[in-house]
Amino acid sequence: MHPLGLVLFALIILGSWYWWQRQPDDKRGSATLKLILIFVTIGLLAMAITGRMHWLGALIALVLPFLQKLLPLLLRFLPSLAGTLNRKRQQKKQQRSNRPNKQMSRDEALEILGLKPDANRDDVIQAHRRLIQKLHPDRDGSAYLAARINEARDRLLE
Repeated sequence: MHPLGLVLFALIILGSWYWWQRQPDDKRGSATLKLILIFVTIGLLAMAITGRMHWLGALIALVLPFLQKLLPLLLRFLPSLAGTLNRKRQQKKQQRSNRPNKQMSRDEALEILGLKPDANRDDVIQAHRRLIQKLHPDRDGSAYLAARINEARDRLLE
């Protein structure tokens, strides 16, 4: 390390220690936290300047000292964020529940599986297997379509 850098580092340490000593006993805990945040920020910025760290890390380091002020603001807005997320969840539940709960008709089940009205049990099983292999959610298919295919199979095998 460059000698001037060592001197600057020593002055920062001594100044911080002097400032910390002047704090009342009841405020030393928060003063310690502030010093730690400042030292981490300075260290991360030094690493970014010397090319030992990505610039995004330096940006995060720049935000660290202000975290004490930003955190209450973020927490104040979190209930509205949580409300937004809850509303989206409710909308998804409503979309899922909008599907009528009526039982699928035999004609609808035959149409979904692509079968003729005179299809037997083996035809139903083969058609189901063929479609579910293509449309299963584990193979990037749709969960809704897989459920409809299963429902059609169950209806025809009753």
